[in-house]
Amino acid sequence: MTPRCRPGGTHRRRSFAVGVPVGGAGDRGEGVVGYVILVPVVLFITMLGIQAAVYFHAANIAQHAGTRAVSVASRRGSSPASGVREAASVVAESGSSLVGADVSGGESVSASVTVRVARVVPFFPESVTRRARAPKERFIPEDER
Repeated sequence: MTPRCRPGGTHRRRSFAVGVPVGGAGDRGEGVVGYVILVPVVLFITMLGIQAAVYFHAANIAQHAGTRAVSVASRRGSSPASGVREAASVVAESGSSLVGADVSGGESVSASVTVRVARVVPFFPESVTRRARAPKERFIPEDER
């Protein structure tokens, strides 16, 4: 027995389910549904990667500003205010915005610098804080060494 052919000589295979063609009209739109699910997931993962890069860049800027602030404020004859000015200058040069900088002195100088993080994904932190610490420079006469 020869299979019945459709007009034009094409023949459609049938699945085990009665009346459901394989690869035919029952699969229409399946690719679109796959893309509708996959594209937002891929975009979200990409945005997470970008947000992580922006966050760690801001953390590096804050660490650099804190290190420079401590370096300036730990010089002999320097004040904590000069460290705060240096931190603000470093953050401004990098194109970021400073949320706050605190430099305190004594025998050792410590700085805490907070930088705003640009938001790409809504649930990441808005700012990052880094701290640095160094001993205060002091002059010791040669006969006391």
